[in-house]
Amino acid sequence: MPEHHAQMFNVVFQHARLGMALVSLDGRYITVNDALGQMLGVPASELAGQAAEQFIHPDDLPVNSAEFSALRNGSQREFTAVQRYSPRTGGVLWLEVSVVAVTDERGQLACAVTQLRDVTAERAQAERLQALSDQLDVAVQATEDGVWDWPVGTPWVQVTERWQVLMGGDPQARRASLRWWWQRIHRADRPQVRSQLQAHLAGTRPNVDVVHRALLPDGHWRWLAFRGRIVKRSPEGRPVRMAGTLTDIEDRLQTQQDLQILLDHLPVMIGYWDAQQRNRFGNQRYVDWYAQPPAQLHGQQLRDVIGPDLYARNRPFIEKALQGEPQSFERRITTPDGRVLDTLLQYIPDRRGPDVRGFYVLGTDITAYRQTEQDLDAQRELSRITLEAIGDGVITTDADGRVTFMNPVAQRLTGWQEAEAVRQPIEQVMPLWNDQARRAVLNPIRVTLRERQVVRLSSNAALRSRLGGVAHIEDTAAPIFDRRGDLIGGVIVFHDVTEKQHLAERMSHLARHDHLTGLPNRTTLLDQLALTLEQAGPQQPAFAVLFVDLDEFKQVNDTLGHALGDEVLRQVAARLQLEMRSTDVVARQGGDEFLILLAEAVTAPEIQAIGERLLRTLRRPFDVGEHHVTVSASLGAALYPGDGTDADILIRRADAAMYRAKAEGRDRLRFYDAQLDAQVREQQVMMRALRTAVQAQAFHLVYQPQVNVRTGAVVGVEALLRWTLPDGSSVSPATFIPLAERMGVMLHLGTWVLREAARQAQAWRQAGAPTRVAVNVSAAQFQDPQFVAAVRAALADHLLPAELLELEVTETLLMHDVPRVRQVLQELKGLGVTLSLDDFGTGYSSLRYLQAFPIDTLKIDRSFLSSEHQGDQVILGAIVSLGRTLGLQVIAEGVETPAQERLLLALGCEWMQGFLYARPMTVDELDLWRGAWGQRRTRVSGP
Repeated sequence: MPEHHAQMFNVVFQHARLGMALVSLDGRYITVNDALGQMLGVPASELAGQAAEQFIHPDDLPVNSAEFSALRNGSQREFTAVQRYSPRTGGVLWLEVSVVAVTDERGQLACAVTQLRDVTAERAQAERLQALSDQLDVAVQATEDGVWDWPVGTPWVQVTERWQVLMGGDPQARRASLRWWWQRIHRADRPQVRSQLQAHLAGTRPNVDVVHRALLPDGHWRWLAFRGRIVKRSPEGRPVRMAGTLTDIEDRLQTQQDLQILLDHLPVMIGYWDAQQRNRFGNQRYVDWYAQPPAQLHGQQLRDVIGPDLYARNRPFIEKALQGEPQSFERRITTPDGRVLDTLLQYIPDRRGPDVRGFYVLGTDITAYRQTEQDLDAQRELSRITLEAIGDGVITTDADGRVTFMNPVAQRLTGWQEAEAVRQPIEQVMPLWNDQARRAVLNPIRVTLRERQVVRLSSNAALRSRLGGVAHIEDTAAPIFDRRGDLIGGVIVFHDVTEKQHLAERMSHLARHDHLTGLPNRTTLLDQLALTLEQAGPQQPAFAVLFVDLDEFKQVNDTLGHALGDEVLRQVAARLQLEMRSTDVVARQGGDEFLILLAEAVTAPEIQAIGERLLRTLRRPFDVGEHHVTVSASLGAALYPGDGTDADILIRRADAAMYRAKAEGRDRLRFYDAQLDAQVREQQVMMRALRTAVQAQAFHLVYQPQVNVRTGAVVGVEALLRWTLPDGSSVSPATFIPLAERMGVMLHLGTWVLREAARQAQAWRQAGAPTRVAVNVSAAQFQDPQFVAAVRAALADHLLPAELLELEVTETLLMHDVPRVRQVLQELKGLGVTLSLDDFGTGYSSLRYLQAFPIDTLKIDRSFLSSEHQGDQVILGAIVSLGRTLGLQVIAEGVETPAQERLLLALGCEWMQGFLYARPMTVDELDLWRGAWGQRRTRVSGP
């Protein structure tokens, strides 16, 4: 070669960073550069003359010898190979060897030029990448999710076998066309999928997380969860690559549907509102209540669903529930089909540690039981991104069961950080426990490593976190093999099902227990009673059902408020449980009613003894705050089989016996008998008729005049409610008024009376005969927060001047919650109506009421006129004198004889009402009477 070429080669040879050598035809080094000497751990000057093969690994010598022989015999001019070398410094080097034959001027083979490059680090990196790829493949195969990888802008997407199976494609194909994928998606689901993909690619959405249906080859639609996000962008920020997962959610949806079916068939309305008061759930009864389909109700604000007026009334309860305080209260609600129901609403906070995430709503129809009151995940990315995106926890181990990898979900559930967990035994990082068997559970990783097959975790397993928490999990473990089929480790994929289990358990508990007292509810007692009846044979000794109702408990709530009343109910429940046997069942029926099942054999004397013991324990005062509250109870008993062999019959007859106990003076126990059954059936017939009459407004008003006896003027009329049956017979108000109060329809009736009386008063006014109409106010009306608004509306709707409406209230209504009573009366007085105190003298007759409340008229009870007792006449005179002294108008009712008239005139009472002047009459009869009355002489009599 020319001299300058030789000089150039020498410079390159000596200063090259690659190892270089001239090798003779017998395989010995002729000359070696410094780089090769450093690789082999021998100075370059000492390598000349040494055999090159002494540094080659024995396993690679055969290949090297064959290649060099082919070079010598001229069958090849060069060769390249990757071989292992053993340097004098120890260890093994992987070198990429390139050998080129060199010929002399005659074209004869003279020697070979060898070039060696150290690829040890590259090979190690490749092996690590391969191991990671193998680990990823195993984890992807172990999970039930399909994985996809889309180069953005291309018509193809790279997919796993599982993805193809889920989409109904070819399991052997590793890519699918976007057109094929899109055509498999249900048309109704495509807009949402497209919207999320476009929003994510545009940067307005953090990821894609959407549920859709995919059409399978057999025509079946499968529900899938499609998740993913951008995993690579161009230097300019453009999306280059998206990756994600595809999850089969058929089983999850079926579980949700099964739970929904269960909740839809519970006898209560169940809903859930989050901390922002948005609807998240409602069973069928709940969504029927609001006449909205679930999809429409879901996500709506509570205020928008129930309306601003009801929301304003319920807001204090909502706020307290979101502060963590359980709430229980009652509302009278009109359903979309027009039924008026008394409803017990319970707001139960959803506590998650120190936070309140929302609240459950339980609504129970208590119309039939209430009488005088109304109580109370997300997937991650491909490769390690994919592992982190999987919503399940993922842990991989080596062949000895020691941890090699944990994704973030696994770290959170176990309480271990990955750096701490690596090389730790799987049992230490992921301890499993069987709550039912109360023993440790063998980790599935151990089983899969031993049996070399996929293993699922048995049910009832819980994971104990390093931080102290416990999570119920479901998991799958699978072995990991290398390409040669050797076991190199295992992978376990698991997820937390604690919340799902707790929700089901909590819903079941709430549906079967009373929230206020913790006692079983009526449904639970009925189940236990049905079981007892099923086990009872022909020779079964008697067992019994007790019906317990607290006497006059409404006064406790009216006096102390519902919060303290609830505390009394809790203490009553506790006392009842303490007095009963372990085999007995004490349940809360609702309100102040309790049911007790004496499930073991009892005799009538034993039941009497039990009843007397319960009565004694309930008579003892209850300490509630600073108050000592005394209540009594009425008990009714029905025995199996004499009083019935059916659960409903036994409870109904125990209820009837309880009402007999109340009728006979309360605070006692009574047993059921056949005569009582006839009375109960008669009352039930009357209740059905009354309910029908209320719905059909089959009532009318009659009017009894009130006159100034001295002047003869008609000073007003009293409106009285009457009920005539379809057969023409009349039902006494003394019969149907208490029944209406017990059924909870008195507010509806009272409002109708108020509006009808206002209408008639306006009719008389327009006819030129203005007449003040007095209307009796029931307790249900006066206690209604909307009562003043109802009076205002009656006046406004009928254009009636307020002075032509008189409202009669009894002393009993004024006994409790004086500040509220005063406020209501003052608001009524502000409307301009006249206020009359009815039946004065029969109650407390406290001067304090007359001073505290804006009363206009005292109405003397008829009992003082019918009595011939001298003391009653003295009291009568005192009442008249008191009224006149206080500037009040006094009117006597029930005047039937001229003697009574003369007595009242002598005492100074001129306004009277009674049969002496007129019986209650229809409007037409009253108009005729008014004409006849005007022709009479003016009555003037007195002392």
